[in-house]
Amino acid sequence: MPAPAEGRISYVFGYGSLAELTEPLAIGERLFPALPGRLHGFRRRWGVAMNNWEASADEKHFVDPESGLKPSLAVAYLDIEAAPGEAVNGLAVPVDAARLGELDSREINYERIDVSSAFEPPSAHAVFAYRGTAAARRRAAADGVEIFASRQYVERIERAFAALGTGQLDEYRRTTEPLPFPVRELEPRYPVTTGG
Repeated sequence: MPAPAEGRISYVFGYGSLAELTEPLAIGERLFPALPGRLHGFRRRWGVAMNNWEASADEKHFVDPESGLKPSLAVAYLDIEAAPGEAVNGLAVPVDAARLGELDSREINYERIDVSSAFEPPSAHAVFAYRGTAAARRRAAADGVEIFASRQYVERIERAFAALGTGQLDEYRRTTEPLPFPVRELEPRYPVTTGG
């Protein structure tokens, strides 16, 4: 999937936790704001999971906040899938090549797709979104595996949509399938990066 050329921008549509990224992007003397909008032809569901026990200490994983131990369970995330006639609200986040590369590295359970033609309001820039990989979707549908949603993740998303303005949280709730997994206190741990 292409990235914007040097000095150019594109957008990534955040329908979950990416809706937190409300800061504008500065390129040269121009500021590009995040754009509230909708993605037509898609629905939002809890359809992606990661196997927490497979993540090493150098990868994102979750720990129990009381024990500090990494539980052997799967952790669920939001996803989008094609659904003619439906739409989801969210925030299109401005990205340059460097920021898009960071998001591609972060969203390891997703693949980036071009949704420019589905985004409203129309933009002169390319608009992408992250859709669950086939493997991550299979994990969310697996039998015999304990799957939980992180309470922190669920609450972060609700706060992000509440901050987008009047009616945005209500629309998020209306256009998101009910959470099919139990919620658990799970603290994320992120890879430690070192600079040279």
